[in-house]
Amino acid sequence: MVRLLIVAAIIIVILLIIRSNRKKTDSNKPDIYKKIILMFIIAVVLIFLVTSGKLILPQVLQILKVALPFLTKFIGI
Repeated sequence: MVRLLIVAAIIIVILLIIRSNRKKTDSNKPDIYKKIILMFIIAVVLIFLVTSGKLILPQVLQILKVALPFLTKFIGI
């Protein structure tokens, strides 16, 4: 996990440097580096959440597993 965090930080710094160099040049192209940085940060956060097991989806599935017999009982009435 620490390696992933270090690699993510290095990639973000590189993208920020490229973005700042691109801003110095006068171009009318849309700033795609901002979107790439945002998507990369979101992906890293999701990877940390999934690997740490604190994602809310497994808890929701556990609740559904417990509630499913009661739900089918009420549907059958």
